[in-house]
Amino acid sequence: MDETPNRLEAGAAADSGFTLYVDANPLADRHLTGIGRYTARVVLSLARLVPLRFFSNGKELILNGELDPNLDQDLGSLGRWIWSSRREPLGTPPARSAGLFGCLRPVEKLFPVEMSILHDFTPLVVPWTHSEKTRGMFRGFFAKSLLSSDCALAVSHATKADAGWLTPFPQHRIVVAHSGPSLCVESHCDDSTPERRPNVGLVVSTLEPRKNPFFLLDWFRDSDALPDGAELWWVGPLGWLTSRKALEKYRRLPRGRRVRFLGVVPDRELCRLYRTVGWSIYPSLYEGFGFPVLDSLRHGTPVLASYNSALREFDTPGIHFFDPSEPSTVDQAWQKLRRASPIAIPQEPLDAHYRWDRVARTIVETLTGFLERSESSSSGDSRQLRIDSGTLVRGQSILIDTPDRIGSVRS
Repeated sequence: MDETPNRLEAGAAADSGFTLYVDANPLADRHLTGIGRYTARVVLSLARLVPLRFFSNGKELILNGELDPNLDQDLGSLGRWIWSSRREPLGTPPARSAGLFGCLRPVEKLFPVEMSILHDFTPLVVPWTHSEKTRGMFRGFFAKSLLSSDCALAVSHATKADAGWLTPFPQHRIVVAHSGPSLCVESHCDDSTPERRPNVGLVVSTLEPRKNPFFLLDWFRDSDALPDGAELWWVGPLGWLTSRKALEKYRRLPRGRRVRFLGVVPDRELCRLYRTVGWSIYPSLYEGFGFPVLDSLRHGTPVLASYNSALREFDTPGIHFFDPSEPSTVDQAWQKLRRASPIAIPQEPLDAHYRWDRVARTIVETLTGFLERSESSSSGDSRQLRIDSGTLVRGQSILIDTPDRIGSVRS
């Protein structure tokens, strides 16, 4: 990975031409995983491009000091610092401002132009993995409140495709930008060089039904492909619809196998774990992106992954796919991985494509285009406006002609 920070010159954020208000609600969780980590990472990258302000439930969060744009800082501390800020009534935003919603949003529009981040459609695609309350909230979001956003960013092509049949939101108002890594963005959090342990596998995910934990644990217990004495280390909190009691029987298994449930660990320790284990595995039933797959590959660790949803978009040496409902395919993927070992996973293509600065620039440029469109429409100016596609992921851009035409151009 690139060890050199990609710093912007001082004052670059002030040249963006508008102020971006970021919904801070995804930063409220004690442990930032998934959407919370995404929000923290994209905030740090956006801070290098555009002036940021934060809001939550009709209140503005007034930061006590300047935001440190260091991409590898402790995200939990960052989230707590932002979330604990003094609150004031939001008031009327400036004319040249935009709002960014990282998850749910209200039906009422708060800013001149607004964008929603689309992570996944889990509550609709695999509804049995969520409570009725969660399903209800997201049904309302996808069917109604999302439509109040002027545009949306999907974290994968699969997520954008799902939006095409699971929401009435116009496809041509959705841009795609693959996420950057969830840890070790500019340099390794742990600078040691641990020795690899080929018989140890790593899982990084919340223990919840969508992540398919019991399928994986049963495979690990019963597989004839794995050697005796194999270990599986599980990093992540206990989630909904999963009990500690149900996990106890997997701690010590026949043939000397062992599962270690490590809970939530600091980024530095997770960095070390990725570079210690011989392989990682991700058996999720559905994903909007798949942080653990990217993080594993960027740490030189080969991955076994489900062949579904956004996970299919990872195309690099070091990844082997399986059917997350058929244990024999996991055996086959593991055997392919072993036959290919040792494998060098090219880092340059991963670092070049999965970048937070690309995500941030996509957000800023897309919102800029919609602000200009709104202003042009208000003034009766029908001149063609175009967002430069040079920094967008895979050449994507937004082409804006007149108020009744918005098209997506992809190379």
